[in-house]
Amino acid sequence: MTFDLLIKGGTIVDGLGGEPYVGDVAVSDGMIVAVGTVRGDAASEIDATGLLVTPGFVDLHTHYDGQAIWSDRMTPSSHHGVTTAVMGNCGVGFAPCRAADHDVLVDLMAGVEDIPGVVMVDGLPWDWETFPEFMDALSARQRDIDVAAYLPHSPLRVYVMGQRGANREPATPEDLARMRALAKEAIETGAIGFASSRFAFHKTGGGELIPTYGAAQDEIAAIAAGVADSRPLSSVGSENEKRETDRRPTGGTGRQ
Repeated sequence: MTFDLLIKGGTIVDGLGGEPYVGDVAVSDGMIVAVGTVRGDAASEIDATGLLVTPGFVDLHTHYDGQAIWSDRMTPSSHHGVTTAVMGNCGVGFAPCRAADHDVLVDLMAGVEDIPGVVMVDGLPWDWETFPEFMDALSARQRDIDVAAYLPHSPLRVYVMGQRGANREPATPEDLARMRALAKEAIETGAIGFASSRFAFHKTGGGELIPTYGAAQDEIAAIAAGVADSRPLSSVGSENEKRETDRRPTGGTGRQ
């Protein structure tokens, strides 16, 4: 049998919980078709003797929201065996966003993730406003690995509430209804879930608390209700929980 690719003699760690073992991995038409002792020829062959052969890793917490727009390389993650990177974490990102609020989101990302503002100002084309349009912008570029995105809470809040949202004012019932509708739209477009943060140490570049700090429970609940139809992964950080809490995904996938 002839394969497209044959990786020979590597130490296979297959992620199923068993002991590593030496073997081969055969690939045809972009799919793994055989693992173990594989006999046959291949158009391309890699000698993996002394090397680990593993499934690709999923980097669950990244902030490639800008880099995924302006670059085809998601480094450093793609240098370390990562094949899918998830962004939108900590509730920061660049969609949805009106033109008047570009500086607000740049200042937010600069503060939370220490990314120089000038890099984002020069690198982001801002050829989107809504979250679905941002997903289209992601889909328009080829990358060295796949990406998936959460709907980030801070951009959503500012998009719905404007300066009131940035100033951390309470959301009105009308605001909550709009957030719920936009969350539903994001999931249907391909977001894998919703991410937020209420950490006190998350600050804007100007030193202010982030828009979602102190967001009321009914606001979180309204957004969660918007994603309930697809029941995806959610990620929420709070001032009382110094960790991320996840719900097992039961539906919804990210788009590349």
